[in-house]
Amino acid sequence: MAGDPLATAFLVGIGIDELSVIPPVLPEIKKIVRSLKLKDAKRVADKVCTLHTETEIRAILTSIIKNKVPEIPFDL
Repeated sequence: MAGDPLATAFLVGIGIDELSVIPPVLPEIKKIVRSLKLKDAKRVADKVCTLHTETEIRAILTSIIKNKVPEIPFDL
């Protein structure tokens, strides 16, 4: 899960402060982490925890990441 850039905001929001990822995705993960404020990541995590389907979760996470770091492409 940590290697999926889409999950980064959620993981930071639930208090994960160390991520193990493969080198090719490291630059994207770093951009996302640097673009987030902790309070915003916590709001993301709270919102995700209220959702019921993977589709809803992926949609909200994609929207947030595209807003914060638009240069990262997501193929959904």
